[in-house]
Amino acid sequence: MAIRHVRTGGSTVTSDDWRKVIDLGLALANGADLPQDPEMPELLRRMAPQVGMTRAEADAALSRAADTASLVREIHRRTREGTYRLGRAFGASDSLKASGDRAGARKVLEDAMAVEVVPLYRAQLQAYLDHVDEPDDT
Repeated sequence: MAIRHVRTGGSTVTSDDWRKVIDLGLALANGADLPQDPEMPELLRRMAPQVGMTRAEADAALSRAADTASLVREIHRRTREGTYRLGRAFGASDSLKASGDRAGARKVLEDAMAVEVVPLYRAQLQAYLDHVDEPDDT
């Protein structure tokens, strides 16, 4: 069963969509060509807003194969870098919070938020920020 992420603008993106774009990005990084898939344009149009790009940017990139490959690489890059950024920020924030440095924990999250473009990741950072001053549940 695919997990659904509903975004504003009416497009629904599933966990399968995320996986497909990640797999496409990995394939391109390993020297493969983009497959000729009639569903790819709509997948990329759905995914672009999920990583802070507009559908117009996706549409423009879909006009040429080289531009489409660049779009896939950019979506993959934003997903990969955002994932790493969140992991580092959450780990550092948790460590600082555990040592009693809540201001430092907040600063790490704010710094990550300042550069993050992926709306889902921004929401996760905001959720962490909203609770950084609360005591741990342990």
